[in-house]
Amino acid sequence: MIKLTDSNGAAIYLAPDAISSIRQAGASSAWHGIRAYVRTFDGKSYEVQQDASEINAAVEAAQQRTDA
Repeated sequence: MIKLTDSNGAAIYLAPDAISSIRQAGASSAWHGIRAYVRTFDGKSYEVQQDASEINAAVEAAQQRTDA
């Protein structure tokens, strides 16, 4: 599971295989603490405080752990 933080500071735990896309937020969203948008295969969308590159690295690390 990957731990993310929503715009209110609440923890969100997602399975790496559930994530369909990660998109970097624009400057106006970043002003409100939203740094990336994460969408899952079931259609849910999350506004999170982590950068898209940070989330992608966590997904890749989790996938490498499961492949080992």
